[in-house]
Amino acid sequence: MPVESLDATASRPAPPSLAPPPAGSGIDAALRGLAGAAALVLGPLAALAPRGLPVWAILVLLLSLTGLARREAFGRILRPTPAVAAVGAFLVLALASCLWSPSDRALETVLEIGYIALGALAGGAWIAGLPAADARRLGGLFLAGGLAGGLLFAVEAALDFPLNRWWNSVPDDQLPNLLNGNVPKRTAALLCLLVWPAALAVDRFGRRTLALLVPVGYALACLPLTSRSAMLGIAAGLVTLAAARASARWTRRLFAAAVTAAFLLVLPAALLFAGPLDLAHSPLLFRSAQHRVEIWGHAADRALRTPVFGQGIDASRSLPPEGAVSEFSPIGDSLLPLHPHNAFLQVWLETGAVGAALALAVMLLLLAATARLDRRDQPFALALFATAMAMGSTAYGIWQPWWMAGFLSAALMLRLATRIGARIGDKNR
Repeated sequence: MPVESLDATASRPAPPSLAPPPAGSGIDAALRGLAGAAALVLGPLAALAPRGLPVWAILVLLLSLTGLARREAFGRILRPTPAVAAVGAFLVLALASCLWSPSDRALETVLEIGYIALGALAGGAWIAGLPAADARRLGGLFLAGGLAGGLLFAVEAALDFPLNRWWNSVPDDQLPNLLNGNVPKRTAALLCLLVWPAALAVDRFGRRTLALLVPVGYALACLPLTSRSAMLGIAAGLVTLAAARASARWTRRLFAAAVTAAFLLVLPAALLFAGPLDLAHSPLLFRSAQHRVEIWGHAADRALRTPVFGQGIDASRSLPPEGAVSEFSPIGDSLLPLHPHNAFLQVWLETGAVGAALALAVMLLLLAATARLDRRDQPFALALFATAMAMGSTAYGIWQPWWMAGFLSAALMLRLATRIGARIGDKNR
């Protein structure tokens, strides 16, 4: 019972049944229940319905805004910061580029980027203000859901995805297409992101050795998968985890240099790989990697035609083919299949040098933010950064809603994990 509800003049407290409930306690209880459900369902949702993650992201956005309103803490997201300014400027550029983008869903893409960005801002502020007890409870629910999601995915993969086939009415003769398609790859990529906040949560619950086994176990589970991007992502994360444990500062500096080089050199590198080096026909690369090189070369060539402001947001899916036909996937009417399979290249192609500069600023600011975490948390945050960068460089369109929601969910769960073990009564650590 809150102290404010006690009668200070009475010789003893009134019976609990006679005290009126605190104002708004029903709303707060509902918020706690919905927050717990969101934390618990994240793992199973990633395992069974990856494309449903945008719904999760919108729910968390609404929860966060309501929670901040209940605390009268909207000031936390209204303060101008360099990161907010950079993201806001990018959104303005993306919105303006709708005027020249050939995509008929350019505005929709800007709205999707916008609610993901707002979800990151509001969700991070809301989680940062959670009482330690609530953070611990939500962290436990996230781990339980993550374990359930991992087991569901393992059972589905072992039995050739019976639930997915039933839900989508996939006939038996289409099973090879399902197994080699995007269904298992999307889940593998999302779990690859979520494994790092899960590992940090385990560490925060006092199981430091077990925390290291979480990503290692997932890395072993990735070996039989067809998603090479997930394999690359978890490998990059493990290497980064080891390096950051030795020196988080130098690891951060190396990543700052790598991200800067990626934005500055992605266009000439893509043209070099596809042109003089002709890696699209190199026997040293597997077929999907050769196809990536072909796509990158074409995307870089188109990006150089509009180097300042780009072709327009979401233009990747709608650029006219101009007669270009892929050697690896001739089905369709464009050499560029919806997106360049590289986030750095896609930003250049669609928003030009201005967008690339703003995106670089956002990534460097995110990287710098990891230095403000506790020393024990920084290796996990940097491992997540490495995993996201590795997969973002090789797989999926960066503006796909489920993929953006995957990055958002991993970042928010990592922030939640840092709150586990905070001192009782500490709401701002």
